[in-house]
Amino acid sequence: MRYDDAIKFIYNLELFGIKMGLDNITRFLDHLGNPQDSFKSIHVAGTNGKGSVSSLMFSVLCKAGYKTGVFTSPHLVDFRERFRTDAGNIDKRSLAEFVGQNKQFIIDARITFFEISTALAFWYFRKMGVEVAVVEVGLGGRLDATNVIKPRVSVITHIDFDHTKNLGPTLEKIAYEKAGIIKAGVPLVTGEKRPELLTLFKNTCNERGTKLFRSVKISRDFEYTSDGMRFHYKLNGNEETLSSSLAGAHQIDNIAIVLKCAELLNRDSLSISDKAIRSGLKHCHWPARFQKVATKPTIVLDAAHNADGTRALVATFKKAYPGRKALLLCGFLERPDLDVIMKEYAPIVRRAVLTRPDSTRAAEIEGVIWAAVGAEIDFDVKLNIAEAVDRILHIAGKDDIIVMSGSHYTLGEAIKRLHALRDKKQIKLLTADITLLNG
Repeated sequence: MRYDDAIKFIYNLELFGIKMGLDNITRFLDHLGNPQDSFKSIHVAGTNGKGSVSSLMFSVLCKAGYKTGVFTSPHLVDFRERFRTDAGNIDKRSLAEFVGQNKQFIIDARITFFEISTALAFWYFRKMGVEVAVVEVGLGGRLDATNVIKPRVSVITHIDFDHTKNLGPTLEKIAYEKAGIIKAGVPLVTGEKRPELLTLFKNTCNERGTKLFRSVKISRDFEYTSDGMRFHYKLNGNEETLSSSLAGAHQIDNIAIVLKCAELLNRDSLSISDKAIRSGLKHCHWPARFQKVATKPTIVLDAAHNADGTRALVATFKKAYPGRKALLLCGFLERPDLDVIMKEYAPIVRRAVLTRPDSTRAAEIEGVIWAAVGAEIDFDVKLNIAEAVDRILHIAGKDDIIVMSGSHYTLGEAIKRLHALRDKKQIKLLTADITLLNG
């Protein structure tokens, strides 16, 4: 099978929609010889931050010398971004091979898009001889396709409102679904701080015969640098200044989770040195997390897509660019809290260009417009994202700051346009490729 045909086949599986439950994925993995049992794993759930925690943990494990894999979702531009090892992204030949070998089973069993993604990750990690993999939950936890692994550590970053149609309308119901990844004898690390949710997690741990660990404490007194941030932490009792390529108070919270995971893994069968931690935090590559990709004008990409993520983005912007206002390009998937999100943006936005990602799940532009009106944000509308990028660059002066946000789908299309403009020598980017793709 050719790669292009394999990708087309995978995307056609989106027609099956989201199918919560483990029966399908269990049968598929059994058909593949249960590749998930061939490596150690860390399982990461949560509303926001799970992608950053997964990538930071992946980077630390790579620097510790392990053959490491990481499975994240969604991607920005290319499907292959979801599957990484220390050797790089999944290659086109392997992806096509997997689909070609299993196409009929996938059709007969009605395997969904995310189920094939999960199985492909595990199959590829086994093929590459991965020793330890970081696996990000797709949706929720309890019934997520990734919840078939037997991890060394489970993580729940923290809880907020997202995917309420699937997970429930309250924080407690959402937390219950996330707590579904807690397993007997597998320690849980969480960055959640609300007492009622911590109680839910602790009770679940007690019921399942395991322990809950809070993330380590790190001062939020950090300093922005040209390539991330610096912060202070006592690493094994020694006060040190550590650097991270990911910046912001919310990333301090994510790093605190990673440091506790490293501590627990060191008690288990892994060996993660202080040097590996320092280097892993400093050199983690995780695009579109308050990522500056251009200057004159400054362009910042951030994958914030819900109210909690937007609050973190706004707080980070205020600290990085005190007293400044941004030009905002945003487009969203359908969600009930667009008015809340736009009001969160309002304090830092001088003007916005509203757009709509190319997705069947995209929010209708009328709803985004009314949310912007309610937040008293001045705006233009460009339904085509490439045109929206061109418009905001036309508006911007060389000293302006442009923030692009709202969804991975919006950013993916915006990145394609930025790359195209770079190739035409109409703009300069700070990096050759904004995405995770390296081959």
